Amino acid sequence: MVKIAKGFVTNHDESPAYWQIGNLWQVMATGVQTDNAFCLLDQVVVTGGGGGPVTHSHTQDEGMYVITGKCTFNAGGHQGLQGTPGTFVAIPGNTEHSFTVDEPNTHILNFYLPAGFEQLLIGISHPAKERKPPPKELIEEMLPPRWLAEKLSDDYGETSVLGNPFVDKPDPAKMLTRPTPGATLFPFISSANNLETYTTMGGCWTILASGEQTGGSYAFLEVTFRKGLVIEPRMYKDKDEIIYIFEGKMTFLLGDKVLPATKGSLIYIPSTTVYSAKVESEGAHCVNIHTRSGFDELIKYVGTPGKGQQRVAPSSDFVEKSVNAGARLRLLEKIGLQELAIGRFLGSA
Repeated sequence: MVKIAKGFVTNHDESPAYWQIGNLWQVMATGVQTDNAFCLLDQVVVTGGGGGPVTHSHTQDEGMYVITGKCTFNAGGHQGLQGTPGTFVAIPGNTEHSFTVDEPNTHILNFYLPAGFEQLLIGISHPAKERKPPPKELIEEMLPPRWLAEKLSDDYGETSVLGNPFVDKPDPAKMLTRPTPGATLFPFISSANNLETYTTMGGCWTILASGEQTGGSYAFLEVTFRKGLVIEPRMYKDKDEIIYIFEGKMTFLLGDKVLPATKGSLIYIPSTTVYSAKVESEGAHCVNIHTRSGFDELIKYVGTPGKGQQRVAPSSDFVEKSVNAGARLRLLEKIGLQELAIGRFLGSA
C-alpha cells in the first residue's frame, strides 16, 4: 500500500470541535490523516457524579489518559478502577468496558488504533458553538436518534453490550463488564506517580504502556524535556510517532516544514519522515506515543532509573548512563529508528 500520510501539527484552538452527550470532542488526528492507523480526540466532559458510557466494546485498541478530573473505569471484568490526573487506561480491542465521569469538566485524551471510531463520534455529534462543553440544558436535545447511533456503531466496529453508549443513560446495572473469552491481552491501568522513571535524551521518561503490555500495538510514554533541548534529526523506518504537549512550547521540523507547537498541540510524525525539534520554553511536558512499540525498549536500555515522584527534566550537563555502543546500535536497528547526522536544528542546546 502506498503511504500518503504527511506529518502535521494540530493546534488546540484550531481543531474541529463537536458537542455530544455532554462532551466537547476536539478531533486532533483522524484516520484520513494517518493512513487509518490512528486517531486521537481531546475530550472534556461537563457532567459529573456518574455520567459516562454504558458497557460496550469495539474492534479497535483504545487508550485513555486523564489530564484533569476523575473517572472510574470498568474493563474486562475489573470494576472500579480509579482514574485521576496522570492515569493511563489501556483497553485492548473487543474488550467490554464502561466508565463514569466523577468530576465535572474532566479532561481526557482518547485514542484508537486503528482509526475509524472518530467517524462514529463525528457522525452523531453537532458542531460546537464554542470550545467548552455544551450547556447542560442542550444535552438531552442533542442525543442522536437511536437508529443513527446503532447504524454508525455497526459500521465502525462498536458492539453495544448493555445498551448503546451514545443513547442510553448510565446505570450501575449497565456498567458491569466481563472478561474476554480467549484473550491474550488484558486491560490495565497505570499512573506516572507509581512507576519508575528513566532519564535520558534530555528528558525524564515514564513508560505508562509498554509493547509487552500492548502486544506491540503501541507504547505510551510521558516525558518532561529540559529547556533548550534539541532533538537531532531522526526517522522511523516503519513506525509512526505522536507527541501531545501538556505544557511548554516547541518547534518542529517535519520534512521541509518548520511548525510551532504549544500547549494542547498534537504533532503527528509518520514513518519515513525526517524530523527534529527544539524546546523553546523553560521546559516541555508531553506524552509520546509510538505505533508500533519499540522506543520503550530503547528508553529502558539507555535511561538512568529513578523514582516516579521525581519527574524532573535533567540539566544540560547531565551525564548519560554508560551503555554498550554496539548493543545500542543493534537496538536502534531492531526498532527501525535512524539517527541522522545531518546537522543541528535551530541551534544547539
